Amino acid sequence: MKPLVYYCRWQKATLRLRGRDSTAVWGQLVQNNAAGEEKTTDFRYFLASAQLIILHDGEEQHYTLDEKGIPLSREE
Repeated sequence: MKPLVYYCRWQKATLRLRGRDSTAVWGQLVQNNAAGEEKTTDFRYFLASAQLIILHDGEEQHYTLDEKGIPLSREE
């Protein structure tokens, strides 16, 4: 889960975990704007493959993260 935590730091987001099983964690990425309002984005992170799926505007965005939380690839 370390790459996911690093990814959140890069994005200036916090994790709001909603669930976990042996293969993945899921929940929301929470970011605050300048006015202090929260923006939440649903996500699912697969532990073994370091694949992050973010639901953005009704579409899934797939990323593979390296050990420092930097997206190596984005799959459409």
